[in-house]
Amino acid sequence: MTTIGASSVGDGPSAAGAPGQAAAAGQSADDDAAARRSDAMTGVSSGLPEGPDPLDQPACRGSVGRESHRSRLQRIGNSPRWSGSGFRNTHPISLQVNPFDVRMAADFAFGGKRRAPKGTLPLLRDGAVRLQGPPPRGLRLTWLGHSTVLIEIDGVRLLTDPVFGLRASPVSFAGPRRYHPVPLELDELGRIDAILLSHDHYDHLCAPTWRRLLRGACPGWSGQVVTALGVGAHLERLGVAPSQICELDWSEGAFVEAAGARVEVIATPSQHFSGRSATDRNRTLWAGLAIVGPRHRVFFSGDTGATPKHAEIGRDLGPFDVAMFEIGAWNPAWGAVHLGPARAFEAFASMGARALLPIHWATFDLALHHWSEPAETLRLLADAAGAEAAVWQPQIGGSVSPGAVADTPWWRAVP
Repeated sequence: MTTIGASSVGDGPSAAGAPGQAAAAGQSADDDAAARRSDAMTGVSSGLPEGPDPLDQPACRGSVGRESHRSRLQRIGNSPRWSGSGFRNTHPISLQVNPFDVRMAADFAFGGKRRAPKGTLPLLRDGAVRLQGPPPRGLRLTWLGHSTVLIEIDGVRLLTDPVFGLRASPVSFAGPRRYHPVPLELDELGRIDAILLSHDHYDHLCAPTWRRLLRGACPGWSGQVVTALGVGAHLERLGVAPSQICELDWSEGAFVEAAGARVEVIATPSQHFSGRSATDRNRTLWAGLAIVGPRHRVFFSGDTGATPKHAEIGRDLGPFDVAMFEIGAWNPAWGAVHLGPARAFEAFASMGARALLPIHWATFDLALHHWSEPAETLRLLADAAGAEAAVWQPQIGGSVSPGAVADTPWWRAVP
């Protein structure tokens, strides 16, 4: 049985509170250490929600839903990141450096043939067999495409940003379509102790996937979710029970316990934004997630631009055995909210992680670059720095563990 209990984040996991202790940003048994972490991880003024209810959802109007809704709104209003009308980053962002020009619009509309692979992407489809045994060193990550990764860490199994749908879109008949089938179906994943959800964008919170999960498509899923503050409203509307959702503000943590094992999941700052329509921009939080076990540590960036917080996260919560940073679906004009390969490599270096697993590429056409450009650029950067062994670039569906040998650049064989 999987249980999730709140933890308060102090000076490293050894100072964390017991499961079930109320989490609050900047609070812990060690107040001084928590204050230092709060200073490092916050930096935005707070305010109460104003105007129309920012998270008004039909699923929140039953008795249980109303209670969770009121609690969520209270927490949002108390968040240091809440501005009164939306969440803010630690550093102001602009979604574009230059105005959106006609050439960029034309490239979006007509440049897809240059951006998508012409050939079939190679997939590793033996995951159901490969994952039957435990990780040889207590840590294994299986990349299922885009930002979906099955993390096996110190006896706990977690799934990040599950996207098993055909499109990253609010509708089924239009929008970015997958380059490849999923390498592992939901019913082949085995035990999933919790799903980790970084934010609410369609290429991360996939409603068709969640509907399938709630219909039992993944029998091994515990039903538990850890996500960023406010995102639970979307999940409740899809049918996830409020009691199964743990929402975290930056610097808050939660324990995930299963089969006698336990890890802590801590929400960390990221430079991004949120929203699923034209009217709900930044009404829910976005976050990176640090997973801290007794033996291993993993960092999941979610979506983010460059920020000095990555170095602070590495200092305060590391050292990480592996950091997963986004490298694809980027453009120089979006540098405040997406890393791209060069800045992902810099973030990895500043964090001091032992290995880098690049994510957020090779599944959807969400930008203007050639589909494999992020991976190729990252490989060249790693080679130039003598860090090729530290950059894991498995095939889609492939698994990686500490001590793994450098992967071959498989994308070069795809037209």
